[in-house]
Amino acid sequence: MNKVPAPTFDDAAALRALANNRRVGSYPHLQSAVAAIEQGYSQYVTAGGDAFSVQKVAVSDDVRTYLRNHYKDPPRDLEHITELRSASEHLCCPMCGSMHSGTLDHMLPKNTYGEFAVFSLNLVPACKCNSKRQETVTGASPGERVLHPYFDNCLSERLIAACFEDLGLVPRIGVRLIVPSHHSHFNAIRFHVRSIVERTAIKNHLIRSWSNLCRKPSLMVRALARNPVSVLELKATLVEELSLLDDQHGSKNNWASVFVAGLLDDDVCYWLFQRLNAPGRAPDAPLIY
Repeated sequence: MNKVPAPTFDDAAALRALANNRRVGSYPHLQSAVAAIEQGYSQYVTAGGDAFSVQKVAVSDDVRTYLRNHYKDPPRDLEHITELRSASEHLCCPMCGSMHSGTLDHMLPKNTYGEFAVFSLNLVPACKCNSKRQETVTGASPGERVLHPYFDNCLSERLIAACFEDLGLVPRIGVRLIVPSHHSHFNAIRFHVRSIVERTAIKNHLIRSWSNLCRKPSLMVRALARNPVSVLELKATLVEELSLLDDQHGSKNNWASVFVAGLLDDDVCYWLFQRLNAPGRAPDAPLIY
C-alpha cells in the first residue's frame, strides 16, 4: 500500500482524439458521449476517486464496451496506457504492498464503470491483488471503501505491521492495523486491508521471513550479523532497518517493512534479544537450534 504520484496525461484531449479517430472501431459512436464523459472525469477528480462519491456517467452500454475494448488494446490516442503499464510494473504494489505491481488495473471496476475504462486516474499500478477483489469497492458500514493510491494521503502513513504470537520456530503470524480507531479514515483503511491485503500471499511472505530470521538473522535485518548488547540497541537496529526498507521500496507498507515493524513489538523484541544472546550462540547463527 502506498500513495503514488497521479498521472498527468490530458485525458480529455485523448478522449476527443479517440472519438474523432476514423481508424478505430468505435468511430463515430463515442462522439456524442464525449461531453458527458469529460464531465465524469472532472467529478471523479473532485470526489478524489472516493467510490461513495464518484457518480456513474449516463452513457450507453455500447460506449462502455468500446472504451473497455480500447483499454485492452490501446490505439495510438491512448498510448499513455501502455506507458503507464511499463513504467510501474517493477515497483512496490500501491494496493497491497507486495514487491511488484506487474500490471495496470482499474480502481473502479471497468465492468461496472466502463465510462472510466481509459481514464488515467482510474488506472492504478497493481499486482493480481486488485483483480482478486473483483467488483468490491465499498462495504456495508459507513466509510468502508477501497483506498485510492492517487488520492488518499493516508497511504503514505504506516498502516499495518506483522503480528507474532506464540513465539518460536513456527509462531502464529498475521497482520494488524497500527492506526488508532479515531483515525479519520480508519473504516476505509480497515476495509482496504481486509478486502485486498489479507487476500494476498502476505502471510506466507511473513512466515517465510520469520523462518529466514530464525535461520540467519542478517538475511532479514542486515545489522544482526552481530549481536546487540541491549534491548535498546536491538530496537535502534530494527528502527534503522525499517527506515532503510521504507526508503528502498518507496513505501511504509511494503511487505518487508511490515515484517520488521512487527519485530518492534515489545514482547517480540525481548524474545528476539534473548535468542540472539542465548549462551553459546555464535553471531548470525540460527536463533533456535
